[in-house]
Amino acid sequence: MEMAGNEEDVMAENEEDVIIEIEEDVEEELPKLLITSEVWEDCLKAVKVQKEDMNRLVMNLLVTKGYREAVDIFQKESGTKPQVDFASFTDRAAVIEAILSGNTEEAIEKLNVLNPEIPEAKFHLKLQKFIDIVRKETTTTDEALAFATKELAPFGEQNEAFRGEFKKSLLLLCYKKDKDFSTCPHKELLSNSQLFKTATIVNEAMHTSQTGEKGSKLEHLLKMLIWTQEQLDEKRVYPCMSYLSNGQLKVTPPE
Repeated sequence: MEMAGNEEDVMAENEEDVIIEIEEDVEEELPKLLITSEVWEDCLKAVKVQKEDMNRLVMNLLVTKGYREAVDIFQKESGTKPQVDFASFTDRAAVIEAILSGNTEEAIEKLNVLNPEIPEAKFHLKLQKFIDIVRKETTTTDEALAFATKELAPFGEQNEAFRGEFKKSLLLLCYKKDKDFSTCPHKELLSNSQLFKTATIVNEAMHTSQTGEKGSKLEHLLKMLIWTQEQLDEKRVYPCMSYLSNGQLKVTPPE
């Protein structure tokens, strides 16, 4: 009797496995439903977006990025006011402008007055200052190393990401003596693009410190769009926005 019971249990388990396999096969074989371009366009037209909402998104982006001149121009042209404390925005923008103009020391001083307790901003400004010292022909390798040891090394001890960037920048010292960085694997640190990178990182850190927000609302909407399309890709064939830079829609015909 016990053996018969065991056989029934085994048979039941096998039947369940077969049913599961059949269900999975059916799910895999089901074709994705097609949403035509005409239907999709009708759905898009049904959504009414107010111009004022678009203007607020643009203004939020400009403020988030620290584009003070662009904010002034857009406010005059559209009548849209920044929905932030304008004084704090102006102070942040001043730091960014100092970085982009090559006045790293001025940017450090302004940051120290506003808020010296932003590790991300403080470290990258110090790193930019080190790069400036290395680039300057009148400074010695010993002077650059002394600055790095005093100002950057403590950050590396507290943060692994900072430590990696610190080590990478130290390689510049190996090429400073001969004043030839052409073969340095990290020579891009001496280019103008590094200034823009520093400005971007410092701006984002300061913006988050001032507002508690990371990124602009428009960037969050784009991330939401990408996630939504990834979910929809699993079940539908539809005119997806595959080119975010221009909003172009792409239709993939069903197989």
